[in-house]
Amino acid sequence: MHSLRFPGETDADFRRRAEHALRVAKVLVEACLSNRCMQRYMADPTLPYTADNVRISPTVRVEYEQAIAIGDLGSCLSATRSKHWGDGPWVMPLEPDDEFFPDRITYIYRANSVYNRRFEQRQRLKELLGRQHRPLVETAKRQTKTIFLRFLTDSQAEAIRRILHVEPGEFWRGCRGAALDLPPRLVQLEFDF
Repeated sequence: MHSLRFPGETDADFRRRAEHALRVAKVLVEACLSNRCMQRYMADPTLPYTADNVRISPTVRVEYEQAIAIGDLGSCLSATRSKHWGDGPWVMPLEPDDEFFPDRITYIYRANSVYNRRFEQRQRLKELLGRQHRPLVETAKRQTKTIFLRFLTDSQAEAIRRILHVEPGEFWRGCRGAALDLPPRLVQLEFDF
């Protein structure tokens, strides 16, 4: 027979732990019900959100040092189990202005997120290299440096030097996560005339 009690736990200790769990659950449910995004989802009849469903399984924030996952508790903990986002997880109530997807986990990366910096850098490398050479980013990410450099053609190496102003070995390190000094994105400014 399964029991919710810890081995050797007294009735008073079990009661205190159960009351604490109830207080935490109430805070999570109330925060979820007061979230503006959740209120919109509950008002939409095409979505499966009702006040009763939210009380059974509230949407929460599962916070880490470098990122936040928003969704139901079980899904967030399962999806982030293999992530390396620093200290955590901390289960926190939703903020009133948190926005999230109704049908999947929403990830929010903090400014100090190494994972997000690497992802953004690889995206920028692909943009700069253009359609012809963008597959080099994934190739470098998946291969060892020796293999990548061995099979790199002269024209590909020249494109890396010309476009990115780095050597192929440094490009490989950048695809694997080392910070590169890339040119900024060009932005078209808007004029008020």
